[in-house]
Amino acid sequence: MKRGWKIAFTVLLYAVLTVAGASYFYFAGKLYGRGRKSEVCKAVKVTLLDSSLNKFVSKQEVVQIIERFQGPIMDKHIDSLNLKSLEELLNHRSVVKESQIFVTRDGQMNIQIRQRRPIIRVEGSNGGFYIDGECYIFPLIERYSSYVPVVSGNIPQGLLEGSQAADSLAWVEKIVELGRFLESNPFWNAQIEQIYFNDKQEIELSTRAGNERVIFGELKDIPQKFNKLYSYYKYVTPKVGWEKYSTINLKYKNQIVCTLNKKDATQEDKDKAPAKQSSADNKSNNKNRKNNR
Repeated sequence: MKRGWKIAFTVLLYAVLTVAGASYFYFAGKLYGRGRKSEVCKAVKVTLLDSSLNKFVSKQEVVQIIERFQGPIMDKHIDSLNLKSLEELLNHRSVVKESQIFVTRDGQMNIQIRQRRPIIRVEGSNGGFYIDGECYIFPLIERYSSYVPVVSGNIPQGLLEGSQAADSLAWVEKIVELGRFLESNPFWNAQIEQIYFNDKQEIELSTRAGNERVIFGELKDIPQKFNKLYSYYKYVTPKVGWEKYSTINLKYKNQIVCTLNKKDATQEDKDKAPAKQSSADNKSNNKNRKNNR
């Protein structure tokens, strides 16, 4: 009997505590909601999470974008601000990859921005644009240029801002693969100055060291081709210098084909040509032949 009473008392106590806890959170939530309705925005703080890497958008510009849509934010009631809509508004800005907005209890609106990070810059007949690591195309910004390799030459037509359609996605994916390789290799990222697509849609590279034209060929076997180029710099250049060859061809498997500069090629032809006798030598030789007879 005593044991049954203890069980009943425990169940009753548990039920009372549960109801009391639920009531507390319910009324606290109601009071908090009422308090929020009366709160106003007292400050705006914009944080560019990757400002050390890119400066495509400024803090002032972020506030201006919001206020053009929402009107002045300061002293506005918190409950009148649709934070989700404001995030979507910022995310539609091509240079913004992601945004998060939240308001703290002291009335401060916090806006956190993560920008897109380009890995390639393309210069085509229709103008220039950036491509990030997710194959997203976005326009150049006048006030800021990102230090990334430049692609030029025979660029496919119809490349549009945003994600690409199937017909142009294959080209974008290939150039992004090269961009990712360069980004992950600081030496080559600093060394490669320009990437040029010729009429055959093959790659030619301009480097910062030396005047040689590097014929890369198709965008395949990327690490292997750069390993060959590194071997050329390490073993060939110290022996012949930077001016010996005009082109370095990496197209062919397991070999490097180099073309001599015109000056060296002309000199080499001269060295191979037979020596010409002077007219005086010819007369002397003819006289000797006559005397011998």
